[in-house]
Amino acid sequence: MHVELFSEKNGRLACLMLVFVDLFLGGSAVFFPYFYSELLHPGLANPPIDFIMRTGILWLVFAFFQFMAVISKNPRNWFLIVAVVRLMDVPADIIYGIMALGATLISRLMILSAPLLNTIFGIYLYKLFKKLGDNRSERLVEHKI
Repeated sequence: MHVELFSEKNGRLACLMLVFVDLFLGGSAVFFPYFYSELLHPGLANPPIDFIMRTGILWLVFAFFQFMAVISKNPRNWFLIVAVVRLMDVPADIIYGIMALGATLISRLMILSAPLLNTIFGIYLYKLFKKLGDNRSERLVEHKI
């Protein structure tokens, strides 16, 4: 049995998983910023609620793009958008993980898992975007013959 890793179905599944992650992170940061702070920065006496909520909005925007990839009839371009957004976040996540004030060892490890996961999902979705584009070119050539 052959399972195709780079398929539209798997890309949609990857994006759906990311929707849930970003709804949790973004939703908790926007609507429950003290909970978010306690989870990732338990050592902060006065967490920067405004910045936490701002960051949460960004995650909710990520969730929107990823949801569009899940429901779109042609998700190829959404895969590219999600890949770019994920890869764009990698350097910011690294700095955040290093500099996170009030983080414990466990919360810092959670924060530092983000650059690795964003890199994996970003590269995967970019390669999928390219593969789906290559398949489209092959189909166009087949129809012309």
